[in-house]
Amino acid sequence: MAINRRNQGLARKLTQRLTGRALQVLLAASLLTPFAASAQTAEQAPAPSESAMVNLVRALVLQGALKPEVGDDLIRQAEAEAAQARAASQLAATRELPPAANGAIRVPYIPESVRQQIKDELRSEVMQVARQDKWAAPDEAAPDWTRRIAIHGDIRVRSQSELYSRTNADDIIDFATINALSPYGIDDPRLLLPILNSRNDQWNRMRLRARLGIDATISKGVTAGITIATGDNEGPISTNATLGGGFFKRDLWLDKAWLKFEPTGWASATFGRFGNPFNSSDLLYDADLNLDGVAVELNTGRMLGENFRLTARGGAFPFDFGSPNAPAFAFNKPKASQKYLFSGELEGSGKFGDVGFKLSAGYHRFDNFQGDLSAPCQIETDSFCSTDHLQPLYLTKGNTLSPLRQIVTIDPNSDLPQILGYTFKYQILDINAALTVPLGEHSIVRASGSFVKNLGFSKGDICRNGLAGRPYNNSGAGGGTYCAAVNPAQFAGGDTGYRGEVMFGQADPRKQGEWNVLAGYRYLESDAVLDALTDSDFHLGGTNSKGYFVGGTFALRDGLLIGGRWMSANEISGPPLAIDVLQIDLQAKF
Repeated sequence: MAINRRNQGLARKLTQRLTGRALQVLLAASLLTPFAASAQTAEQAPAPSESAMVNLVRALVLQGALKPEVGDDLIRQAEAEAAQARAASQLAATRELPPAANGAIRVPYIPESVRQQIKDELRSEVMQVARQDKWAAPDEAAPDWTRRIAIHGDIRVRSQSELYSRTNADDIIDFATINALSPYGIDDPRLLLPILNSRNDQWNRMRLRARLGIDATISKGVTAGITIATGDNEGPISTNATLGGGFFKRDLWLDKAWLKFEPTGWASATFGRFGNPFNSSDLLYDADLNLDGVAVELNTGRMLGENFRLTARGGAFPFDFGSPNAPAFAFNKPKASQKYLFSGELEGSGKFGDVGFKLSAGYHRFDNFQGDLSAPCQIETDSFCSTDHLQPLYLTKGNTLSPLRQIVTIDPNSDLPQILGYTFKYQILDINAALTVPLGEHSIVRASGSFVKNLGFSKGDICRNGLAGRPYNNSGAGGGTYCAAVNPAQFAGGDTGYRGEVMFGQADPRKQGEWNVLAGYRYLESDAVLDALTDSDFHLGGTNSKGYFVGGTFALRDGLLIGGRWMSANEISGPPLAIDVLQIDLQAKF
């Protein structure tokens, strides 16, 4: 290799001296050197050299292309370099490695620069073939729609332990089951009432959540998306599916289906079924809750500078239109009032240096949710009472409930089938604030707080329907409360909630090694919010609870997370009901 490189160097020197016709003569002369040498007399021609370069120079001198003195200089240089190469080769031979062991293979060292050059050449050749065959040229071969589709999802496997105090009351009424069984004779002493489990621990309940979504860019400013998710039932707040139960297949539900129009960077409107667009905490809405309807957002963009923004949001969300054919066997169909959620929010966000802040105030009005006592209803002849449509669609536990039916009966043996509805209005003020301080290059400390108050709550509504409409909530024997119209002070409940949390680490760990830890406290009175929509994990859902929580998350690999959370909760009012929940999660996001 070294000799060849030196010969090439000499050839370049010769080429620089000769051009045009002279170069052709040289090449021809070099090819005819053996024949020219044989034609010379012994005393005129020197013995042929082992060096092709020396023979070439001699041939050029004989042809008159080089002067003899120039040829002699080139020959001496070529012979000196050849001698140097032989010496180097002999030195390398003395340093040869001992023979390889049987079965061993020695691989010559290839410099990194040579390996990179080989990679680049192979890549160039492969891409050239790919472009020619059109199997790796998405701009030319792939359909246009594939570049406008994004697929995302997550799978979470959870071990959940539910731990109850041994001093809990054991006769707490399960109003969610009563609501599902309605109408039910809650006041009939001959009927048993469904009772909540309050003392039997549930260890290591395995739960699964799987979600898969597709988002699409339709055109400039127009996007759409569809998400399917697991869930034990059609309830609005949880997408967990409990494993076990005979290895039965699990249900999939349409979790989201939305269309978003964004004509400018400062205005947008979203239609269909979509994630909660408001800056609310899990006091008001569970993290898995999605809303039906339309939401609009306006913001100031850069009008207030790069670091500050005001955002206004609003929306109308149909909760229940009622059945157009209820009751099924009645000739005269009563007109049911439609239930709506109307929401508005104003948010300010920005930065002071590296410190970020967010402050929002929202108002959420639930129209036609409060229950009313019906007109006198004779259950032997009436299959439907006038306010049955005000029955809640979904309950967990905590809200104060009142009977909706004013039952008139001529049968003393009737079980008095009753329906329960909300005692109070729900018009909720929701205030949230967060402060984020960076620590180092990748970590932050975030302190956040939330406050909710039901402005529709009025103690005057506790017994507004008289003895027939006495409320039930969290106090009194058996978990049901009796409130005499003459003494509403017996009522135990409230309209306020608050929550505080401190988080340290990365806000949303995704990359390997990222993590966070958090701790907080939560307090939520019986009628501060709808128990059907608040967080489903703390105190196992519902209102009328207080306590602390701690947790953390660590990314084992990119997109693979392990996390845990401990929640310790007690009742605020009513019979004792302390529930601790431990969750250990393994989650993959893509």
